[in-house]
Amino acid sequence: MTSDIDALDRPIIRTNVAIEVDTDLVAGIAILATALVIGLATAGHYGMTIDEFNTDDYGPKALAWYTSGFIDRSHFETVEFSLWYYGPWFQMLTALVQSLGLADAVTVRHAMTFLIGIAGLATLLPIARFSVGRWAGPAALILCLITGYLYGGLFFTPIDVPFLAAMGLATLAIVLMARPVVPTWSATIWTGLATGLAIGTRTGGIITHAYLVGAMALCGLEALALNGRAARSQLLAITIRSAAVIAIGWVVAVALWPWLQIGNPFDQFRIAYVHFANIEQQFGFAHWGEEVQTDALPWSYIPAQWFARLPVGFLGLLALALVFAFHRTFRFLRTSLALAIDQGVFGLRRPVLLLARSRRILLVWTAAFVPVGVLMIQHATLYDGVRHTLFVIPMLALLAGWAFARLSRSFCRARIAIAMLAPVYVAAVVIDLVRLHPLEYVAMNAFAGGTSGACGRFELDYWGAAATEALRRLEHRLDGAETSAPNPPRILICVPFREQMAGPMLRRNWQLALDARQADFVIEMERSRCAKENAELILIDEVGRDRCPFSWTYVKRDSAYATAAHP
Repeated sequence: MTSDIDALDRPIIRTNVAIEVDTDLVAGIAILATALVIGLATAGHYGMTIDEFNTDDYGPKALAWYTSGFIDRSHFETVEFSLWYYGPWFQMLTALVQSLGLADAVTVRHAMTFLIGIAGLATLLPIARFSVGRWAGPAALILCLITGYLYGGLFFTPIDVPFLAAMGLATLAIVLMARPVVPTWSATIWTGLATGLAIGTRTGGIITHAYLVGAMALCGLEALALNGRAARSQLLAITIRSAAVIAIGWVVAVALWPWLQIGNPFDQFRIAYVHFANIEQQFGFAHWGEEVQTDALPWSYIPAQWFARLPVGFLGLLALALVFAFHRTFRFLRTSLALAIDQGVFGLRRPVLLLARSRRILLVWTAAFVPVGVLMIQHATLYDGVRHTLFVIPMLALLAGWAFARLSRSFCRARIAIAMLAPVYVAAVVIDLVRLHPLEYVAMNAFAGGTSGACGRFELDYWGAAATEALRRLEHRLDGAETSAPNPPRILICVPFREQMAGPMLRRNWQLALDARQADFVIEMERSRCAKENAELILIDEVGRDRCPFSWTYVKRDSAYATAAHP
């Protein structure tokens, strides 16, 4: 008791504890959390799309390959053959969660795809911190989430979104590995796992090896610039760690990808790579108002698609990033030349060191533009917009975010104007996306004339997402109508080459038809107008946005449901 009283008599010593808060990290987490809540709450609104039918078939059968002890070969024998050439880890994970019965299978798939996509976008925060600057991360997140083509695709692009996540993780891992001159073993192992995940998702993940070699070469260059011949031990350590990443990466890829397990992994990978580099898929579609062929695209196809689909503000900041980059490059070259003239070869030591130490921001620029350059040089077969390059958009957003952060820092007088205009612009874009919901991915910018102006000039709803909305509207129409039809309606949903797989779209005890002549109802989508020329069918509904139709519902004239559906 005495000690307690004495303690009360002692003077109270107050200490001020400074708590450092990373406001950029807080902002980034808040943005991700908001997107997560909205995305999960609306995952059930999105329609089932063309590639989700076969990936829903692929996932359980690929999972059976592992659970049967590599005996069940159904995913090699009964699924669409080209799916073998994709790593199925995400499809297996989705099948596993679907089996828990938490919600209907389509909603679970969309929630899972969205979650993995958000995880991929989350990598922008640490990548920005260790490369282009802290506030570029939150800015990049906002740019990604207001890009309707990306945000909408996060729910129902079953292969390209997991690849986006894997590439984001691999890029982050290489950025962290390249921080010191000699990478740590923990960063080396993580990079091996991440690059293996990328390769084991899609053949294009092999490009992470190029990122790795480039970054490690610049680490070696810094070691040489600092230590000269004494850098041999460092160069050896860098080489060993690089080789370890590649070895770990291939072990992971083989473990995740059954196709690599049934033969020589490198031969199997080559077969898949060649297949996707030269896909034998030929059809025409609209691109800036002109008919183009999938196997004869103009060299400018990908940049031209970005120019139409990315928000105008995104494009403006990206252009500003290029201006800043050209200015820095010009100054670097001018300074290097002046030092070389003044001091000879020894004068280049400082520019070489600066170049080597810029390896992380150079990696971001590489990840943003090199994959597209490779596709353009390959003259690869491309279709479905630019979904194959979806993984590049976050890297472009990172550069645009860097330009925004630098603009805000460099022009103090412009900060107030930027602080006022930026939220207004973002709000306007978000309102437009709300109007398009759940078809945000058809959003086109003002350069393309908006969604209404792009109608007919671009292929917009190539996934056929609007068909599900048409089906829900038809279900609602018939639920409130009286009919004397003795049997449930027969419906044909015009999914290209997969009409027989459309069962998961149905929420009523209806029957699938595979021929318009046998169907009571036919639902068309933009890519498949299978009822257009059938005189026995009457148009009863149309789903579209901004006066642009994407899906059409027909009823057969002599159907027992004709009166109920079209009174």
